[in-house]
Amino acid sequence: MDLEKLMNKSQNLGIDEASFILEEREKRQVRFSNNDIDISKLWLEKSLGVFISKGKKVFMTTIKNLDKAEELLEKYARILQNLPENKDFYGLNPKRQSYREKKIDYGILDLELENLAKDVIDGAIEKGAIRAAGVIYRDYVKRKILTNYNSAEDEVANVDIVIRAFNEYRNAGQEAITTAEAKELEDARSIGERAGVIASLGGEPKDGKEGKYKILFHPLAFGSLISYSMHMASAFAVDAGMSFFAGKIGEKAYSEKLTIYDDPTFFSTGHRVFDEEATATQRTPIVEKGVVRNYLHSYSTAQKFNTETTGNAGIINPNAWQPVVEGGNKSYQDLLSEIDRGLFIVNLWYTRFQDYRNGDFSTIPRDGIFYIEDGEIKESWKGIRVTENMQHIFSSVVDVSKEREKVKWWDEVLPSYLPYVLVDGVNITRSKL
Repeated sequence: MDLEKLMNKSQNLGIDEASFILEEREKRQVRFSNNDIDISKLWLEKSLGVFISKGKKVFMTTIKNLDKAEELLEKYARILQNLPENKDFYGLNPKRQSYREKKIDYGILDLELENLAKDVIDGAIEKGAIRAAGVIYRDYVKRKILTNYNSAEDEVANVDIVIRAFNEYRNAGQEAITTAEAKELEDARSIGERAGVIASLGGEPKDGKEGKYKILFHPLAFGSLISYSMHMASAFAVDAGMSFFAGKIGEKAYSEKLTIYDDPTFFSTGHRVFDEEATATQRTPIVEKGVVRNYLHSYSTAQKFNTETTGNAGIINPNAWQPVVEGGNKSYQDLLSEIDRGLFIVNLWYTRFQDYRNGDFSTIPRDGIFYIEDGEIKESWKGIRVTENMQHIFSSVVDVSKEREKVKWWDEVLPSYLPYVLVDGVNITRSKL
């Protein structure tokens, strides 16, 4: 695919600006259930992301049949003429960019996913689980981008492992990790062991009780809260009135223990060299010691907010690449010992917001809910719901652990690097699930 040829054609068609992203993807999947591998798949895909504009009229799509790219571009140019203007579009970033060198661990491509699956299964069973199920993905992507002003290339590879281990009462423990470094999977067995330990500790869970508790969130559980929050750190969400960050730039709104970055420069699964309009990515502080510092911007949203792009295009709707929460000085065991009456929660499902602007939400803990008294696990629970407000959660962070984990889980948890997080006064209600 000749992107230069496509750019020339777009100009001949009267298109003002264009961004073309050519993506080649090789994705492997190994799925396992009842302690055995049952599916192994390989997908080979090529696609072309297309964004074109004429004045403030914009059109975007993805082309799967690359042989028809030029023909389809002619069609899109005609469609563009008849579209209404987008008042929030201010053009693509015209500034010349300099990029970091791409970074990839090719050792990821040599890993045998079937062997990884066997290792995590064996680890879970060794620690007392009766059965294990889950999935392993390897994603290898090459990207090229060309706009009227810049061009760049990137290449990334990562492995995601999700395992749920079950005890005799069908109570589960879960781990969901991600990495771009092969060396971090040399002891894949330990991933299964951690899930197996959680399942074994769970025993036969009891019905949880409503109330307000001090809660230690596992990185996977806090990852769900952070990932939804990062969507609302987008300037588009702020402008749309769907963000609890709105109007808080420069304000100490949250606990001084909380520092959140979007950091695609950190080498892990969310590592990116450029965004969707070829702006070089950067490490952007969202919250520093409780103070809201930035929203996530594309060139257009930055123009509207009278600031600089943060390299997070989505051209119309900026997005986070890789949330990172700064760690603390205590171990997670230290944080656990500080709980006189509370919970340790491993994972959250079905996080839903009732009010985006204020941050009201509810979510269901699963795959490890433990009641804590005087720093010790007394029993496991089921059937509870976290019914809360995100601003209250962020304001009530007591401390964060020095240990951090690279987590990712479906679309629920973005690739993230997060500590264990201790939060006080969390509202727990009963769930029907």
